[in-house]
Amino acid sequence: MSGIQGQHGDGEGHDHKSRSTTGSMSPAVFRRPGLCRFGLATFSWLGPAVFAVAAAGLVVSQNAPQAQSPAPAHAPTALARNSVTFDSFVDAAIQQERRVINLLRYFKPVVETYIQEDQPDSENRLSPKADDYFLSRLDLTGQVTVRKFSSVEGEGKKLAKIPLELKAEDLALALFPDKDHFDRQHYTFEFVRWEILGEVRCAVIDIKPRENSGNRGLVARIWVEDQDFNIVRFSGSYTSKTVGKRAFHFDSWRLNTMPMMWMPAYVYTEDSEGRDPSTRTWLKSQTRIWGYDLEHAGDHREFAKPLTDNPIGVDPKRHEASQDLSPEYSLEKTTYTADDEIVERLQVAGLMAPDGDVDHILQTVVNNLLITNQLNIPAVRCRVLLTTPLESFVVGPTIVVSRGLLDVLPDEATLAGVLAHELAHIILGHSSGAQYLSEFNLPFSDLESFSKFNFRFDPAQEAEADKKSLVLIANSPYKDTTSLALFLKALELRSAQLPNLLHGRFSNDFASTHLAGMQGLASSARQTQMYRTDQLAASPLGSRIKVDPWSDRIEMLKAAPAPPPSAVEKIPFEVSPFFPHLKRLEEKSELECGRHSWTS
Repeated sequence: MSGIQGQHGDGEGHDHKSRSTTGSMSPAVFRRPGLCRFGLATFSWLGPAVFAVAAAGLVVSQNAPQAQSPAPAHAPTALARNSVTFDSFVDAAIQQERRVINLLRYFKPVVETYIQEDQPDSENRLSPKADDYFLSRLDLTGQVTVRKFSSVEGEGKKLAKIPLELKAEDLALALFPDKDHFDRQHYTFEFVRWEILGEVRCAVIDIKPRENSGNRGLVARIWVEDQDFNIVRFSGSYTSKTVGKRAFHFDSWRLNTMPMMWMPAYVYTEDSEGRDPSTRTWLKSQTRIWGYDLEHAGDHREFAKPLTDNPIGVDPKRHEASQDLSPEYSLEKTTYTADDEIVERLQVAGLMAPDGDVDHILQTVVNNLLITNQLNIPAVRCRVLLTTPLESFVVGPTIVVSRGLLDVLPDEATLAGVLAHELAHIILGHSSGAQYLSEFNLPFSDLESFSKFNFRFDPAQEAEADKKSLVLIANSPYKDTTSLALFLKALELRSAQLPNLLHGRFSNDFASTHLAGMQGLASSARQTQMYRTDQLAASPLGSRIKVDPWSDRIEMLKAAPAPPPSAVEKIPFEVSPFFPHLKRLEEKSELECGRHSWTS
């Protein structure tokens, strides 16, 4: 079997550990045993190294300007050579943050935000009321801007939106403490303690805007790692006289994606109705960032470079490597199938994960269905879409399942139900034609991907696939459909509140068409109590799949979190906070990389 187990909880590598190591509130000197020497030649264009060591000395005021007090006369020479003041540590963190922002101007990663608005139900439990969804590209060549992916609404239907003036541009602000004004002139810095996040030792520092810093500022706590002075996490909220009644609090995390650099990866945002902290949470969102290395995306490397010197029809001002991918521009005939080309195109657009272990796990479930039904269908394979909305579809003999759908499926039997439906389409020959290639006329922008591909089937084909999938399941090891029935019941109960989560961007809407013929199973769960802690209908978002923001590779979390202690904490399809396990890209020994610390 595939080894998938029921899960519930944080996800995204949420084996997070946080340990405080020092509680001193008045640090004087950082001690650094040595220097970390790696990547300096390769990244020399990033600017001077941030390892400048200041003379040891007592800090008169940790919120003072950059001038430093002279070292005490009795300070040992060795300590003076290997120590840095708290002010110098803060200055290095500010300088490194500027380097990160400057570096991000060379990248245009994918930024995805999914929002849920909650309200108390009849039993005073929080349950979803509405949802919203943004998918964009981050572009820092000017101000913080995002370029949205185009969206095609199925059957002329306009999706409901949360009645809130919250834009994708606003959510992008939480990727940085303050993109333009993170410095001593606008903020004060106060040391709190040393703390270990995952495997990374960090200085915890509180920052507040100065009185003369203008109308907008950030009140937050930041975590700065002790080797390269990167901000790896910051948690707080923006303060402004112009901010309305809603007070947004965010928790922003970064991962070590390249030597010396920690890039934005996750942001969890929530707000309360009004500014009273005693009010209940009403709005929650998860923001994910990936696709930093799209230049090298794709299984077929020859498609990741121009195929002719001057292909006719390609925009000469193009900024996306994917616009060079058309097989039509190749000087030789391509040997790849149509579904190969589409899978490749979606990878280079940052929408599909590379081939990996998760695909093989899905393939194992498909093989179980084929073998037990005595079917021999060659070339069937599975791939994973990186987006959150729940959807699955087929491209020729390729079954595609979204990351968000894998997150919420409670167990392997429910996964088998989803895969059986798509496998039925392949068996029935619904995907053998090339109708999904009708708009596949490159070049086109990555942002038009949703409008160029259509993997939808008509209602009659969906009904046929549902009927066939029930036969496949009945003859398989997944014939016990109890968990599948619970999942279908959860979909039924949440379909009106979560239209954006259940809306397929490439395929039919998941709740209204996929598995629609299996509603008889849902009726068998009619007496099921959705909030019983011993019954898991659907997991929270982010509880199963972890995405590498640099390479887009994914992995399935193996540890099954403990069940929720109370019914209040059990919310199917819930948006939950991120707690990634932080570790360095390449762990160095202390002989290679010195740690910065201070003495009281």
